[in-house]
Amino acid sequence: MKKPINIILSIISVISLSSCGWKAGENDPGIEYAPDMYYSKGYEPMTQYSDTNKYRYNPYFMSMREPVKGSVAIGQLDYQYAYDNTPDGYEAAGAGLSMKISLSEKDQLEGERLFGIYCSVCHGMMGGNDGPVSTKQAALKPSWPNYQDKYIKELPIGKIYHTLTYGKNNMGSYAYALTPKERWSVATYVKRLSMMDSLGNLPVIKAIGVVETATTAAVIDSSKSIKKMKP
Repeated sequence: MKKPINIILSIISVISLSSCGWKAGENDPGIEYAPDMYYSKGYEPMTQYSDTNKYRYNPYFMSMREPVKGSVAIGQLDYQYAYDNTPDGYEAAGAGLSMKISLSEKDQLEGERLFGIYCSVCHGMMGGNDGPVSTKQAALKPSWPNYQDKYIKELPIGKIYHTLTYGKNNMGSYAYALTPKERWSVATYVKRLSMMDSLGNLPVIKAIGVVETATTAAVIDSSKSIKKMKP
């Protein structure tokens, strides 16, 4: 009977003494049971490693490399944007960027809906810069009074799209929330708001919303009338 007890005690002693050399600290818990259950033998995408020798060719010592510069994911070609987030890029977008897609009446009404979600909190539903954020934080109001101001009337639609893509001054980027087509829809609605008359009537919607010029950039036709009353 003593023999099994002695064996058990010997095993416990060996384990206890051996554990003195199993140091734990930081990300190392020391001895682990079945470590293969915790650590993948395959590479974990985008994971950073401390082995600067092995992963020195990858940015941030990641286990995978970044796509070749200029690569475009399938179906994402319209996300390519040629203008930099700089003052020069902003001016270049105003001069050279125009809408190359067609917007149906439904697309343009969707632009109005999206404006109500993302823009009206600051700019107000009618572009009066009287949204709840601007009302509470006057410092966030733009320098121009409303969307019917000459500044917005003459603002090239390319600059509006550029601002939606990158943000400008107190306004952040909405590229995370709006697809390129949705940005054009919102920009088109901004131009329609800029042409609202004193009775609150907006220009009518054109079935195919191709912008005529970079300056006026209005979507106007006599096919259907859309009226908006001032709040």
